[in-house]
Amino acid sequence: MHSDLASLIQVLQKFWGHSGFRPGQQDIVLSILAGKDTLAVLPTGGGKSLCFQLPALVLEGTCLVISPLIALMRDQVDNLRKKGISSAALTSGMHLNETETILENFVNGHYKLLYVSPERLKSIHFQEYLKNAPISFVAVDEAHCISQWGYDFRPAYLEIVKIREFFPDISFAALTASATPRVQKDIQEKLEFRSRNIFQGTFLRPNLSFSAFELEDKAGKLLDILRAVPGSSVLYVQTRKSAPLWSNWLTRNGFAADYFHAGLSHREREFKQKNWLDGRTPILVATNAFGMGIDKGDVRTVIHMEVPAQPEAYYQEAGRAGRDGKKAYAIALFSRQELKDARKRLELNFPTPALIRSVYEKLGIYLKLALGSGEMASFDFELEKFCKHFSMQPAPVYQALKKLEIAGYIAFNEAFFQPSSFHFQASPTALYDAQVRNPDIENLTKTMLRLYGGEMFSDFVPIRESEISALLKVHIDKVEKDLTKLQTLGIGAYDQQKSKPQITFLTGRLEAKNLDLDVALLERLKKNEIERLVAMENYLLLEKGCRSVFLASYFGEITPDHCGICDLCLARKKKEIPGGLEYFRPILLKELAQPVRIRDYEARFRPSQLEELRSVIRFMLEEEELEILTDGRLVRKKRLKY
Repeated sequence: MHSDLASLIQVLQKFWGHSGFRPGQQDIVLSILAGKDTLAVLPTGGGKSLCFQLPALVLEGTCLVISPLIALMRDQVDNLRKKGISSAALTSGMHLNETETILENFVNGHYKLLYVSPERLKSIHFQEYLKNAPISFVAVDEAHCISQWGYDFRPAYLEIVKIREFFPDISFAALTASATPRVQKDIQEKLEFRSRNIFQGTFLRPNLSFSAFELEDKAGKLLDILRAVPGSSVLYVQTRKSAPLWSNWLTRNGFAADYFHAGLSHREREFKQKNWLDGRTPILVATNAFGMGIDKGDVRTVIHMEVPAQPEAYYQEAGRAGRDGKKAYAIALFSRQELKDARKRLELNFPTPALIRSVYEKLGIYLKLALGSGEMASFDFELEKFCKHFSMQPAPVYQALKKLEIAGYIAFNEAFFQPSSFHFQASPTALYDAQVRNPDIENLTKTMLRLYGGEMFSDFVPIRESEISALLKVHIDKVEKDLTKLQTLGIGAYDQQKSKPQITFLTGRLEAKNLDLDVALLERLKKNEIERLVAMENYLLLEKGCRSVFLASYFGEITPDHCGICDLCLARKKKEIPGGLEYFRPILLKELAQPVRIRDYEARFRPSQLEELRSVIRFMLEEEELEILTDGRLVRKKRLKY
């Protein structure tokens, strides 16, 4: 039944509105449904999420999804709920009541998918619920995080395999957008795959032209590009300060542009992102905080204004261009000095153990945490204020926090946002009685149920106070006050939105001297980062060959000789243009409107012209301006490339 393709297409059509699978998806879905451990490597835009969401919907029980990104979890849960698929996410910063409600629903099989962070698996409390939950299979998103050879290693991912102790027969589906052969092998070993089972999509994008330009005048080149290729664009920069500088400069030069980074409030990020998605500000200058979960098909250019740190991140960001299948461009602008600066920056990304310990100790003091306390506790945290308090520089402190995250002591969410949520804890009958006793709450409770449905009686549901205030025609402050009153009356639980960056302590606070910092691991990670930066430098400085093939080969894909559309391929073609093209091309296009035999046609020219004529014909065949029919006759192609 589950592997019946017609039934799967019906589910696909009903919930996702698609009449067929994208390339690679069907085989992955069937493998998961067959209970096989499955590794899917699908580049950005390949539709990885559907590969585990559809089987989760079809199979009995709950799919446990391990994901490292709170924002991505929340986006996916919101989208699933809109489709009518019951799902939830357990994230740091949640109210205790909400966490317990989700866990109870999880054990009772209320969800088709439950998203959790890898750090959650360490919790004994969570494990007790997990042991009794009806798990269908485990989906490991961003699976490259499990490998020390991957570009975003998270030791907490090594805990995932312990789920097999509770469910020996369960299957794992590991998914990633980019993994080298070494990383693919490591993922399967770390998750204890019963047999090798990899599905890899192609990294070649026939509509995406890759280019790299070494130059000092980036501003001039940027204007040339944006004027030549109108439409939606993303410019990636490396620092928050750079984003508004480039955005303002573009605006002064007549472009509708805006900027985006993790330091903005959630409301600002949402506003800017919507304007870009709707085309009001077609150009967005952003740090790497932008793009995850965004699926805008008509992005014509993705331009990197500085040297990317590794091919994995570069390919993922560049891959946001041209998802509609139309011609698009991924362009990197760089200078030799920036290559040197990137090396220096990489060195600074690995602070000394002494600095890491010092930052950890100051963090405990700053958050007023007693020794031994704070396990799984989350705190609002603003890096700038912390650094100012202790007179420290933000860059090394930031890197120390990231290394504490790698060591498994904290989770640091820079762009944290959790919307408000509400759960009616009173039964429908008890709620009616409460409305009779407190008539002033009737309009509010009825409005919420009308907006968000009866699911509010069984689960916490995201709400928008602004939406409620607009319907009730009252100020938002009154809505928040009345929601708090409902909680005081015991009618429901109200968890107000949080939008500041968050630090979560994954263990109780330790004395800094007792931190177990794996210096050898940090050295290996540094060596890996250097290797990836060298690969990125080699890509940027490539003078011969093909950029698309270089990237595909990096990820272990055997590819043809060239893509034909990157800057190197186009330069090679230009050199290979036959001398007689300008003379013969218009003649051939005009006279070959009807098919002719090549030998008969050649007879019309002088013998001294034949070599040049044949060279032009070969070139035009390669460019798909001419074609040879099955009977051997030559004819102009109906749809010209140019």
